[in-house]
Amino acid sequence: MTETAYALYVGIDWGTATHQVAVLDTLRAPLGERAVAHDGAALQTFTEWLTLLAGGEPARVAVALEVPRGAVVDTLLERGFHVFALNPKQLDRFRDRYTVAGAKDDRRDASYWLPPWRPIDRPSGGSSSRSP
Repeated sequence: MTETAYALYVGIDWGTATHQVAVLDTLRAPLGERAVAHDGAALQTFTEWLTLLAGGEPARVAVALEVPRGAVVDTLLERGFHVFALNPKQLDRFRDRYTVAGAKDDRRDASYWLPPWRPIDRPSGGSSSRSP
């Protein structure tokens, strides 16, 4: 198995109505961040922004978040991004190592989701199936 060379690393801190997003380059330097509402228009705008940052190559973008399904995951996979679902406990333990106990910060948490480890695989659909 060969490792995919990603141009961007995206971490999403999941929220009920709004998701916090952090984008890093290959050297893990911040490229941008934003809050994305959980609705179709906002997800469309978000994926267009990521595609633009990636130079039109969504397959070179690794996205990590804490849920393996839902509208955000489906939208990203449909548009060709590589999506990685991580256990929220991993983020919690990482946060404990680098911040004051109990200090939750959605903006910081979005960047803690990186780097990704395991891809979401959609066995049912040709273009939606992703592997590392």
